[in-house]
Amino acid sequence: MKGVKMMAYTENLADHEKLELHELLTFKTACAFKAAMMQNEVQDAQLKGLLSQDITNARTQIQELQGLLQGTMR
Repeated sequence: MKGVKMMAYTENLADHEKLELHELLTFKTACAFKAAMMQNEVQDAQLKGLLSQDITNARTQIQELQGLLQGTMR
């Protein structure tokens, strides 16, 4: 049901709002990529854990943004 509500909401977005979502998706993707690259270089276990958590959160957010954008393309 959540997806249906989101699709109805995103169908009413203005073009500039769709562009904002796309920019946010691009930014989130770049941040997730950078965190993944940094995770391979980091030696500190606590920092590695924080980066791992950040990557997991970013993946979820990226999927949500992609879902919103797909709802606007119909």
